[in-house]
Amino acid sequence: MTRDDQALKAVPVRRRSAARLGAVQVCYQGLMSARPTASIATEFLQHYAADVIKSFRVKDLDHQHFTDLCAGMDANAEALDAEIAGCLAKDWSLERITLIERALLRAGAMELCHMPHLPARAVVSEYAGLSDVCGGDVAFVNAVLDKVAVTARVVEMGTAKPA
Repeated sequence: MTRDDQALKAVPVRRRSAARLGAVQVCYQGLMSARPTASIATEFLQHYAADVIKSFRVKDLDHQHFTDLCAGMDANAEALDAEIAGCLAKDWSLERITLIERALLRAGAMELCHMPHLPARAVVSEYAGLSDVCGGDVAFVNAVLDKVAVTARVVEMGTAKPA
C-alpha cells in the first residue's frame, strides 16, 4: 500500500462527514434557487463531490447516506422546518436564520428525527463542526440541534419522564 493509499483510506466516519457536507450544500443550493433537490444532488455528484472527497481525504463519500439525507430533507422539509422553528427562541423565526444555517439545521434535524441508528450527540457535534467549516454560528447550530435531540430522542438524551 502506498502512502497515498493510506492517506485516502475510506474511514466510515469521514465518508459520512463528506456525505453530510455534500447534503448541506445541496440543501443550501435548493434554498437559494428553489430548484428540485434531485437535480441539484446529481449535479453535485458530477461536478463537486470530488472536491469534498479530497478535502475529507477519503476515497469516496458515503453515497447511501448522502442519498438518504437529500431525499429525506426534500420529502420532510416542512416537518423538519417546523421542528426547528419549535426549538428557536420566541423572537426568532426560520426567516431570520441564514440559509446556510437553515441547511445545516435541516440536515441535522433529519438525522435526529429520522435516523435513530445514528447517536444523537455525535450528530449534534458533527453539524456544529460543519457549521464552523461553512461559516455558520457554531453555538447557535449546536444549541438548536441539542433542543431537537432532546425532543426527538427522549430516551437516548435522558429526557424521558418517569412513569
